[in-house]
Amino acid sequence: MNKIIRSALAALSKQDIDLKNHYEQARQFQKTTRPYVKSVVCNMMERILHLDGRDITVRAFSHTGKVAPIMIFFHGGGFVTGDFDSYSNVCANLSKATGRKILSVNYRLAPEHKFPAGPEDCYEAAQQIMSHCEDWYQADPDDVILIGDSAGATLSCVVSMMARDRGGKMPAGQILVYPAAWCDFSDNTPYRSVIENGTEYLLTQKQLIDYMELYASCPEDYLNPYFAPLRHTDFTGLPKTLLLTMEYDPLRDEGEALGKKLADAGCEVTLKQLKNGIHGLLSLPMSAPLTRDIYKFIREFALNQQDVENKA
Repeated sequence: MNKIIRSALAALSKQDIDLKNHYEQARQFQKTTRPYVKSVVCNMMERILHLDGRDITVRAFSHTGKVAPIMIFFHGGGFVTGDFDSYSNVCANLSKATGRKILSVNYRLAPEHKFPAGPEDCYEAAQQIMSHCEDWYQADPDDVILIGDSAGATLSCVVSMMARDRGGKMPAGQILVYPAAWCDFSDNTPYRSVIENGTEYLLTQKQLIDYMELYASCPEDYLNPYFAPLRHTDFTGLPKTLLLTMEYDPLRDEGEALGKKLADAGCEVTLKQLKNGIHGLLSLPMSAPLTRDIYKFIREFALNQQDVENKA
């Protein structure tokens, strides 16, 4: 990373907001700075899922408008920010890049709905989609991929763990883009990238701590494997995984530790670290150099998975 870019990122990182007291402003800022741009022609359709005691909306993005395999998307935002609108560009781009129908799940956010509300919403939504995708979308239930970035990547992994632990329907694959996996971002973290990259690359250690304090219901949550996947003791039986990390991301080391745990347990894992990458690159236009690489890896994984299903 050249000195000019590094200096600019460091200067921007000093504008650290107090998330715990201004999370609503952070949500609005994200919506304002990520308006949906119809640069990609994409059909959108919404469906309301009736879960246990609440309704969750799923928005489908289809680049071709034709029948296509499913990818279930969980957005990032530290479990506190992010929504359909601020991630519409990402979902439209994902549909264009992969040829898949992208189903974005509008799960409940903290602090209004603390852990485990978000994971339970995502799990139940994924189970309904996989159970009914033939009827709803004419899609193969055995060719569903989960995908998310940041907190959404964490949720993707957690949903796979829940499905395995609870005997639910398993996705065929999961794509984890810079996941949070340990989720304790204090100075006591065993993952040094939190300290090394936690002040000068936009996503700061302070912000990460604020997100977790808004998300957690109690201190014991930090030990829960559905809060922090690296806390799980069993990594067997999880789906084929693409895991992407960024060189200058505070979450780099714990994401790569998760990849190693999955691989050691026999999971087929493709781990890619993007040199000079920072957290949040997926939300940039597809034409941005490193963002283009992210979509390339996602496309290759999705197409390879589809080839496997077609041969089966």
